[in-house]
Amino acid sequence: MFRVGAIDLRAGPPTLNRRLYHEVSSTLPAIVDSFLGYFGSSEFIEMLANPWTFRLFCRSVDLSNEDAGDIVILVSSLMNNLRREWEINVAGGLYTKRFTVPETVERVSSVMGLSDRQAEWLKHSSRMTAKVDDVAVQDGFRLWLHVIVFNNQAEWAVIQLASKAGLNRLYQWHSGRITFSRFTVEPHTGVSSAMRSFYSLDFTLKKNLELQRGCIEVLSYPVSRLKSIKLGIGNNQTRLSDFSEDGIVGDVNPLTAPVRVNWSAITRVAESPPDDFERLLAVKGMGAETLRFLAICCHNVLGITPCLEDVVTLFSEFSEKRPLDSKTYQLMWDLIEAVRYSLLSSEKSRLIASKLVSIVEGEEQRG
Repeated sequence: MFRVGAIDLRAGPPTLNRRLYHEVSSTLPAIVDSFLGYFGSSEFIEMLANPWTFRLFCRSVDLSNEDAGDIVILVSSLMNNLRREWEINVAGGLYTKRFTVPETVERVSSVMGLSDRQAEWLKHSSRMTAKVDDVAVQDGFRLWLHVIVFNNQAEWAVIQLASKAGLNRLYQWHSGRITFSRFTVEPHTGVSSAMRSFYSLDFTLKKNLELQRGCIEVLSYPVSRLKSIKLGIGNNQTRLSDFSEDGIVGDVNPLTAPVRVNWSAITRVAESPPDDFERLLAVKGMGAETLRFLAICCHNVLGITPCLEDVVTLFSEFSEKRPLDSKTYQLMWDLIEAVRYSLLSSEKSRLIASKLVSIVEGEEQRG
């Protein structure tokens, strides 16, 4: 799969539009039911995780993948209209609801026929996807929505929204990608954005694999030496120069910006360093600033200069270029077929399918 899955959105955490929610709920179940009936839950989960097909799925119910409120309506409608025969489930939600994934998985495991190992895999996947996007991908955005959609084979897609200064960002994941890599090696089904930041400290980039190894190595140094590095970084006060004219926090070099360190976590991990970066990230108390401090130590002590490039496909390019693989096109046409043969009225299904065909054919012509 190609790397396209974090999208900057226009507004902060939204208020649910109830009228629109009810309109979507009158259409979405029929489309989902048809798709699952014809193509199965594995294809449906992959469709949700693929940025191109997710975009088309949103359009099928007159929503936009550019709008945070629309995405909340989509996942809420899916969650609230689940049918047992679909053999999928949805866990998580807004704000504190995103922490309810483990209990939801436990509750539905026996009904869905999940083994203990599969249930643990789902809970671990939920935790690691959230930890990566909140800690290892340091783009300044903080998560406020986390949803995992999974089937009875423990295949899953994760949809996450995060915000910063009134903007939002969407992250998408698929369990199939984790099969071929790890949670910490370019794991998203993509990264795309409405803007490109000057600095982005993304520990998951392949260009930063040396940085990952360095974070383990510096933990072998005496904690007293690490504390001496901290003294040279500066204080935690935010300056007016850190803001742009519109009040949004500007790009600051993460290797020189002030940092707060969880010394108890550093000391605890240093006593028994993990074997790899993924285990380091999973340590309780290893937050974004503490991890950034380890990157600073790598730079100052080991001479490792991280890649600070914001490796994204700009959101505008969705309308300028075609998808990169045939599987994406197959999922798009599968969705169109599901709409055509759904239990929606013939007029409504014809109108929706026609709209989706024009989108897909336009993308094919751009190729």
